Amino acid sequence: MTSFKVQLRRRNVPDQEILDDLKRVAKELFKNTVTKAEYDEKGTFGATTILRRFKQWNAALERAGLEAPNRQYVPDEELFENLAEVWTKLGRQPYGRELDKAHGYSKFSLGTYEKRFGSWNKSLIAFEAFIQGEDISERASKSDSPGKKSRRTNRKINWRMRAQILIRDNCICKMCGASPAKDPDVSLHVDHIAPWAKGGETVLENLQTLCSVCNIGKSDEHE
Repeated sequence: MTSFKVQLRRRNVPDQEILDDLKRVAKELFKNTVTKAEYDEKGTFGATTILRRFKQWNAALERAGLEAPNRQYVPDEELFENLAEVWTKLGRQPYGRELDKAHGYSKFSLGTYEKRFGSWNKSLIAFEAFIQGEDISERASKSDSPGKKSRRTNRKINWRMRAQILIRDNCICKMCGASPAKDPDVSLHVDHIAPWAKGGETVLENLQTLCSVCNIGKSDEHE
């Protein structure tokens, strides 16, 4: 009688072991990317396992340092703007691992940042340099009507200035102390301290972080 032995599936396989296997398959194919069909044929764990672990196939490829098929190049500024949005949603500096979780915080995976900048820490350093590297206040594009006092800046607050104010203020409302870090439902705005309508300029020293409730209340006071 021929004996047999059951084969048990391994559980809790480390992420790095799965990523290394992806790279092995790519190397065998002499390519810098792998399709799900190719991995199912040559891989150790199967494409379903990778999707279950990393949520998206391209995210797994990026974590492995491989190319995502037909992925268009993303400009650095778009990566930085996404990072600013994640920072604001969390109400604090994000951890790299939070970009890979299915929380809806980020449009790009941790691997995208690591591949572009070398590591998550280097991504944060590049982000800081980009945000603070120059005067980012928007200058007035055209003069005001005759007889009115000329303005140095536009009323609109661009995303870079908004990010700088929110990070400077630790993503905390300057009036009531509310923050997304304490309550995910909190929505933060950047507001002029001296109102634009009364001559206030769009410069760092005249901007502050307010939650949506306090910002609406402040607007009502000036009506």
